[in-house]
Amino acid sequence: MSREPGAHRASRRARRVAVAALATLLVAAAAAVPYAGSAPVVSVPGPSPDAIVSLASHEWERLPATAAQAAAHPRALVVLTVPREVTPYNCHDCVRRPERLIAAGVHASRIRQVSPSENGTYGEALALKTFMHDYNLRRLLVVTSPYHTRRSLNTFTAVFAGTPVSVGIVPASASSPARPHSWWAAPYDRAYVRYEWAAVLYYWIWHHVPLAA
Repeated sequence: MSREPGAHRASRRARRVAVAALATLLVAAAAAVPYAGSAPVVSVPGPSPDAIVSLASHEWERLPATAAQAAAHPRALVVLTVPREVTPYNCHDCVRRPERLIAAGVHASRIRQVSPSENGTYGEALALKTFMHDYNLRRLLVVTSPYHTRRSLNTFTAVFAGTPVSVGIVPASASSPARPHSWWAAPYDRAYVRYEWAAVLYYWIWHHVPLAA
């Protein structure tokens, strides 16, 4: 009986190793799929806030949740951030946001608006740092869309490092279509999850915001 050539045996072993490695990667990827949607979502309410900020954009999600937090914390100021250049994408209903909060039960005297000097969540965090200092406030609660919460918390925590301000965050889950544990099933979730993971990497590179809290 002829023996299998050594080179052929080595090739078969290499193929088996490659198949095993690919199978392991596929299993790991399958296990990580739900995590890809749930990992960006965090809820860290923190102590009773002095100020509640509703980050710009996605008003249909964020404003109802902001009004609910304002009702739960009636002494807190309610802050709206206004981008330097307002577009339908970064603040699609900027002009009517105070009106919508008032209609939801937030008294006009509680509402403040701030204009960040830089774009994006990082610019909003810098603007709130100044706002909290100017008003001598110590407890901030951030309200934003579910998939935006982890990056927002990490960003605000990094910006407020070294200050006496504590930062909490709550996702606008009740008013959002987000379904983190089945994020691959709907266009909204797929687009937002892809965007957030790219943004997390961008913030780590350009703003030195930690990848994990």
